[in-house]
Amino acid sequence: MQGTIHPTLHAMRQRTVLLLENEPVIALDLRTELEASGCRVIAAEDAHDAVQLSLQHDLDLAILNFRIKNMGDGMALARRMRLGSHTKLLFITGANPRDVNPTVGLKA
Repeated sequence: MQGTIHPTLHAMRQRTVLLLENEPVIALDLRTELEASGCRVIAAEDAHDAVQLSLQHDLDLAILNFRIKNMGDGMALARRMRLGSHTKLLFITGANPRDVNPTVGLKA
């Protein structure tokens, strides 16, 4: 049938993504691509905003800049956020790889 949505697509829930990126061009590019793929994007202005939004929304993915102004790093922010057991975390950074320790993980 033309013009109808397949039943399995109807049942799929739109994915909700929290985005915290301090570079406006990068944030816009990420938002555009995520929305084009069908995601609902919630943009946080800063770390405090990200924590508040994590309390208000059931997030599927949180994309956080590894270096966050007034917070230290994205790992510290992720520890403060309320994330469901299904929520995936993606850290992005423009930092020199030598300045980022990939072995540092989130502690329960």
